[in-house]
Amino acid sequence: MVFRAEDEPRARQVLTELTTELRRPLDAAGHALVVEASIGLALSQQKQERQERQERQERQERQERQEQQEPVTAEELLRRADVAMYEAKAQGKGRRVTYEPALDQHSAEQARTAADLRVALDTGQLRVHYQPIVRLSDAQTVAVEALVRWQHPEGMIRPDLFIPAAERTGLIVPVGQWVLTEACRQAARWRDELGALEYVSVNVSPRQLREAGFAAQVQATLLRFGLHPRHLTVEVTETAVFDGGSGLEELHQLKRLGVNVALDDFGTGHSSLGLLRTCPVDLLKVDKSFIDNITDQGERSVIAEALIGISDGLRLRAVAEAWRPRRRPTCCCGSGTATPRATTSAARCPPRTCRPT
Repeated sequence: MVFRAEDEPRARQVLTELTTELRRPLDAAGHALVVEASIGLALSQQKQERQERQERQERQERQERQEQQEPVTAEELLRRADVAMYEAKAQGKGRRVTYEPALDQHSAEQARTAADLRVALDTGQLRVHYQPIVRLSDAQTVAVEALVRWQHPEGMIRPDLFIPAAERTGLIVPVGQWVLTEACRQAARWRDELGALEYVSVNVSPRQLREAGFAAQVQATLLRFGLHPRHLTVEVTETAVFDGGSGLEELHQLKRLGVNVALDDFGTGHSSLGLLRTCPVDLLKVDKSFIDNITDQGERSVIAEALIGISDGLRLRAVAEAWRPRRRPTCCCGSGTATPRATTSAARCPPRTCRPT
């Protein structure tokens, strides 16, 4: 959408109204669909709303003001809107971001990170750490979740700093395949040494799931290490399968192979309950936001209890994410069955110190 330069207030009003309208559920053949948009806004001449940044260096301030006052071409304006849109996507669903020069610096940093990540993948800088999944009934470690870490020569780099760059550039596909391979290799080793591991869980990005032949790659990896499909769980987010399509079909193929499917961050999206009907789910991971302070009486404990009740009623397993229980609340222990379905994840650790019991 293009507006006249003097119509900036009107442009912001229209985008606000557009965002609001897109959030309204749509009726499609009797099903309520929720659509959200990420919107980027670029101005041909940015207004000087920088008073709160006076503590910055004067040289940087002069440079930004000069860049903002210079007229831009139509092509440059579209490029800036595109940069702002990607930033809106990175911040979450239904966001609107206005372009500013700092976003270009962020894009350049992501490009450098992606280039370094390519080198890291080729030179063995990546590591897989494992987060134990503990059964609440007897505090035994029954499974693990594989988590990628980057041991850069200058120090450990947090996943939230390199995963977005990997997803944006497509590097998440080879990185994800490497994590899957290493996790299956370690699971086979634990099976041979200890003989006790229900499953190893591996996160799969929407980009990976849309890759043609993803299920076949998983099957080949399992065969390579002689690992039974039931010993592998793939974790996907709601966004990966919300629109159906090839991603959902790949999950159904994995399910037919015998691989378990976990729905990550359950309870945070608009379509959680609907997905339980269309997605071949075996396990629900209750989002950390519902688990914090769960032992206290209040809304969080009620929501957590309801989510665990849903999983129990549908005969699904449930995992409480990143919870450190001081005492065991009854709401996370299933519905009185001999073997409660609820488990919790514990602290992360490298494979040499993380051994299932």
